[in-house]
Amino acid sequence: MVDIRTLFASIFSALIVSGDLMTLNYNSNVINVANFAMNFHNRMSNYPYAFKVVDIISDTAQLYPPARVKYTLQIQAAQTVCENQASVNLTDCALQSNAEIMNCSFTVIAVPGNDYIPKRMLSDHCA
Repeated sequence: MVDIRTLFASIFSALIVSGDLMTLNYNSNVINVANFAMNFHNRMSNYPYAFKVVDIISDTAQLYPPARVKYTLQIQAAQTVCENQASVNLTDCALQSNAEIMNCSFTVIAVPGNDYIPKRMLSDHCA
């Protein structure tokens, strides 16, 4: 069971943190959810190459009872050199030299700090 103080601390820090993913100024929960959403989007797409998160433009976190958080993210993603396969590990994938860039909007339900309870994608849109 998630300690309620940890949950509220995670929510509060997710609401006040800003910056860019490359310098890791974001709360680890926000980064985890952004990567989950991008992986989900890759699996559902027909892209020949996988995309990965390069910047988190904005994020909001809202308490979603009983002990979950609804994250709404605006991210920027870039095309990698890795083929878009279910087993791709995006942390090991370099960006293409002239990588295609797209902006994505995701809404995800998650329990902060708990990877045992599955995250749930509510909306997924990239252009």
